[in-house]
Amino acid sequence: MNAPFYKFGLFGDEASLIIAFVIGIGFGFFLERAGFGSGRKLAAQFYFRDLSVLKVMFTAIITAMTGLYLLSRLGFVDLSLVYLVPTFVVPQIVGGLLLGIGFVIGGYCPGTSCVSSVTGSIDGMVYVAGMIVGLVGFAEVYPSMQSYVQMTPMGQITLARLFNLPYGLLVFAVVLMALAAFAAAEWAEKKVTGTSPDPKGSITGGPWRMTPVRILATGLAAAGFVALIAGDPYRGSRASIDTRDLAIRVGKGVDKVQATQLADWIIQGRNDFKLVDLRSEHDFDAYHIPTAQDLPLASLAPDFAAHNDRIILYSGDGTEAAQAWFLLEAQGFKNVYLLDGGLRAWQNIVLFPQKSAGTDPAVFAKQVEVAKYFGGAPREEGTSPAASVAVALPKLAAPAQPPVPAGNSSNTQPKKKKEGC
Repeated sequence: MNAPFYKFGLFGDEASLIIAFVIGIGFGFFLERAGFGSGRKLAAQFYFRDLSVLKVMFTAIITAMTGLYLLSRLGFVDLSLVYLVPTFVVPQIVGGLLLGIGFVIGGYCPGTSCVSSVTGSIDGMVYVAGMIVGLVGFAEVYPSMQSYVQMTPMGQITLARLFNLPYGLLVFAVVLMALAAFAAAEWAEKKVTGTSPDPKGSITGGPWRMTPVRILATGLAAAGFVALIAGDPYRGSRASIDTRDLAIRVGKGVDKVQATQLADWIIQGRNDFKLVDLRSEHDFDAYHIPTAQDLPLASLAPDFAAHNDRIILYSGDGTEAAQAWFLLEAQGFKNVYLLDGGLRAWQNIVLFPQKSAGTDPAVFAKQVEVAKYFGGAPREEGTSPAASVAVALPKLAAPAQPPVPAGNSSNTQPKKKKEGC
């Protein structure tokens, strides 16, 4: 089975917590074995006396980077399902500076302070206690500073996408940077301490022979070079699709979401789907369905969303949505749907409903409530939808108390799975 295993359903939430706990124990064990439970050793890096932290962290970074890249190219990992922490430039720079100051003063980062406290270190325990107090304090003041914490958002961005660089080139550059940092760290340690590095754990020191460290460095450099020439680790422009399965799905109509169903989901506040408006920016600004994001057809890159996200597409007349649906299906997206009837159906059914013969009065009353929620109004009998739209498109505002969607007796909302840290 391909990875990431949790996203592909190999195990559920409970098992994922157990696995995370086991991995955390292993992570802490190796940190302690590397000496990172000692505040003195950790702080020594800032005085260039012992740069083990830099070496270990760079080793972890390039091992993970080259490993994920190669596993993706071999088809064992779907990188589109690997969670990326959203980027907020200014808050994260400020947070990084504060973390660095605390690291220099206390000699610990959050992870190493936990390792130190478990081994019985008093200063580690004090650091963990301070961290908990800080987290509680931040949670208390967060509502008043939320706008500052979310300044300068860039979304889930990567350097390769930001600077339009080939992923393989970036991997190779980071590997070279890491090897240069290793050599610079050994040179700085020698200058400050006046002692030569242990040949067994050195890249540059001692007689030239293939020690385990040099074998690892050579292997990582080779993996980086392979990445340089191997291409994009995400699924590229080549795509495949099972046409028979496609025809069966279209015939059964399982690829569509009704306008009333989408309205119910929005009213419930569900966040387990991504609504994509494929029209032009001008049309999007004039009016769009609440919660939709503007993403023209040409912008649908293979990594614009996770391949197991539920994606609902709509356009004006449905042509662009159908093209985008086929494109995403071919690229391996698992849950792609069309808004049945497109924006026109949304306007006719949700914004401007019309009572017809045989309509249940209670059902129509609910339709009127939903229409008002989205800024619309019921049509007079005999009035065409086009006439209603021509009068005024509703503003994107909603009342504080949403109506209970027709056919739903519960306001229970599904929880979105949280990831990252």
